[in-house]
Amino acid sequence: MSFLDPLQDGITHINVYSKGKTELGQFLSNFWADPFKRYIETEDGPFRTIEGYWYWLSCKNDRLRHTAGLESKNLGRHLGAVDWLMDADFQRKILKAITTKVLMYPRMTDALRRCDLVHYYVYGNSATEVKEGLWIMAYLDHLRQELRNY
Repeated sequence: MSFLDPLQDGITHINVYSKGKTELGQFLSNFWADPFKRYIETEDGPFRTIEGYWYWLSCKNDRLRHTAGLESKNLGRHLGAVDWLMDADFQRKILKAITTKVLMYPRMTDALRRCDLVHYYVYGNSATEVKEGLWIMAYLDHLRQELRNY
């Protein structure tokens, strides 16, 4: 992924990453939590973050409803949840929750309409390609296209 320059995040592209340089990139990360503690309403009830919901789907421990960021991942792993459930119902629920989150914030919805998204991790000044979860990025691109039609 050497063609992506992390220094261009927010200029030529938006990096969907909790440590990305843009508000939109951070917002689209599963780690993002509303600073006012507004919860995302899923078909399984409210969750502070998509990451908390992600791990809850594996172990159903309600402590995950209130976690944010790396705390969600660490608690989920501690509770025995798996990192990657790959069944269709899991993916459907996560994508539906992502859509709900995006639509809760009209300013972010509008920003998503107008950008190009990528996902990579940054170590120093170099980009490292993400190999898992490409279905989420494909969906975000689909959602972006759908939003442009409205």
